Amino acid sequence: MINNKIVRRLALLLLVSTDTSCYVRANETAQAAGKLRSLAEIAVSEHRFEEAVSYYSQAIQIEPSNASNYYKLFRVHNRMRNYVSALSDISKAVEADPKQAEYRLQKAKLLVNLGRCDDAIEQYQVIHSNSIAAAGPNPGLNTDEQAGYDDASHCAEKVNAATAAFSKQDYNEARRYFDMALSHMEQAPDLLFMKAQAQYYLGDYFGVVSDTGKILKVHSQNIAAYQLRGEAYFRIGEHDVAVQHFREGLKLDPEHSGCKSAHKLVKSIMKKDKKGDDLIKAGKVSEAIEYWWQAINIDSTHRAFARPTILKIVQAYTKSGDHVKAVEKAEEHVEEEETLEGLFALGDAQMGGDKFQEAITTFQKAMEFEVSCFEYFAVVYLLVQYFPTNFVF
Repeated sequence: MINNKIVRRLALLLLVSTDTSCYVRANETAQAAGKLRSLAEIAVSEHRFEEAVSYYSQAIQIEPSNASNYYKLFRVHNRMRNYVSALSDISKAVEADPKQAEYRLQKAKLLVNLGRCDDAIEQYQVIHSNSIAAAGPNPGLNTDEQAGYDDASHCAEKVNAATAAFSKQDYNEARRYFDMALSHMEQAPDLLFMKAQAQYYLGDYFGVVSDTGKILKVHSQNIAAYQLRGEAYFRIGEHDVAVQHFREGLKLDPEHSGCKSAHKLVKSIMKKDKKGDDLIKAGKVSEAIEYWWQAINIDSTHRAFARPTILKIVQAYTKSGDHVKAVEKAEEHVEEEETLEGLFALGDAQMGGDKFQEAITTFQKAMEFEVSCFEYFAVVYLLVQYFPTNFVF
């Protein structure tokens, strides 16, 4: 039979003799982490966010299982709009404390901001399940959680509708739904890229430039965005800017097939166009015309380049005395789309070919366009000079 007094004394002796250094170290560690958190909070209040990130990261190294550290770091990254890092932080906070509803709520909201609305809905479902387990059946979501769930649900509906329309090549409908979906988000590069693609297929190249610019502002190494933006600039005739974008993509991946082939195509057009310009300055009209046609035929669908180049060809034909060809090409240009520049070129070609009455009609049509006062009086002056008796105001 063991004497209880002896047992108690042995226990007391064991407690007194135990090395207490581990408790001291634990206390010092907690104090160190707390000090770092305090420094981080001061840095945040003074908008020194990079320093705050450093302090919280050090606290995490000391206390890697403390969910609060990850949550505080998440809040800093969120304020910095560094949402990718913020998502990593809040996900670790949830892992460290999966029952904390606030962490899941913030993760769900962030997932919506990043365009991952279905994933956000899953987080709200877990919040609901946890609340049932804690408080009994049908406790429901609180007001903030319910509002977030509704937002995520509406967002998911719009994303699904947009991607479905995109897959059916109904790009107008896709763009409409992408706009609605993106109104729920702040940084959703994948969805924004799909919207930019839809706009490219619709011929809204300025819209493509705008949306891909937003992507590159946040993700500066997105090669696909560089390529698509370069192609949009190419389509609006901004060849130099297009080349710059393809080169940026090639800096990231020298073997990227899309940027490589697009860069080669644009440079070929630019080279032949410049050769034509140089030849016309040298008085070699027929050779200049030949190079311009070669440039156009590299991509005949590239009308932003072809149309102004055809006007140069019309002027070259007029200069060379081939008025028949000049009128023919000018008429084709105007038939495709009437523009002030095209009508002026046609009128000049008609005058060069002694088709004075046709020239009068063409210049009168030009005057119907919304032109500046200077252009208006320039046309009137030319008509009066050439046809003082024929022109009727």
